[in-house]
Amino acid sequence: MKDNHDLIDPLLNKGNVYKLKCEKCQSISVQISEKSQPDNICFECGGKCRLLNK
Repeated sequence: MKDNHDLIDPLLNKGNVYKLKCEKCQSISVQISEKSQPDNICFECGGKCRLLNK
């Protein structure tokens, strides 16, 4: 079984970290992605998230 750090460490070192808040259910999430923009869909309710200050 592969160590989870092998999957996460490259994203933390080279990826982008986004803090998001859902406009519908008000949940706050952190997203780590290689993309230049976050996925703005809430994983909790499917609503739209907005980017919070980093």
